[in-house]
Amino acid sequence: MDFFPLNKNIVGIRHGEALHNVVGQRYGTTVYEQFEDTTLTLNGMRQAIDADVPQPDVVLVSPLTRTLQTATLMFPNVRMVALECLKEYPQHTEICNRRSSVSILSRLFPHVDLTDCKTEQQKWPNEYPHIDDKKHLYEYLKTLDEVNIAIVTHSSWLKFLFNGKVEAEPELEHCTPYIICSQTNVTTSRRHQIWCPNVVPTVKK
Repeated sequence: MDFFPLNKNIVGIRHGEALHNVVGQRYGTTVYEQFEDTTLTLNGMRQAIDADVPQPDVVLVSPLTRTLQTATLMFPNVRMVALECLKEYPQHTEICNRRSSVSILSRLFPHVDLTDCKTEQQKWPNEYPHIDDKKHLYEYLKTLDEVNIAIVTHSSWLKFLFNGKVEAEPELEHCTPYIICSQTNVTTSRRHQIWCPNVVPTVKK
């Protein structure tokens, strides 16, 4: 699915360092099944505040707490819309990827449009085809008048967007913008290798 016909400038940004990222490094990834909808660490908050990112017209964000915190700290004065299709993978075992209830999120993040979160609790396990997420995002992007768009989401989600595979490693850098779509000339090979750690991120202008 090619996002270039949309004629927009779109960057994808992984959230800041979260609790499960730190604990998982020490005790293994089984902790992902023990901590639900994890929050940012203090370091993750600093990463979001200090990030060198382009200023968007609108922010699309995963409705998980760590991404909502990241987007809020990174873009405090920008319109923000949460989309269910931006949640991290997997969506059936690792409860760190299961979102909190809409009633809690609406109190914590009253500035975020949560209309797309249509049920109080998300479906779990959620084993729908991942390609549906890309289709949902593409269709939503077509409805936007804004040209400069930031998508604050997750490492595995962004890598699936570009190479069609859900892989935990290598992980993308926290709070670093990666080009999804640009009105300027970006080669196909660059676009589809954006998940690789050695790809140069976008530069703030």
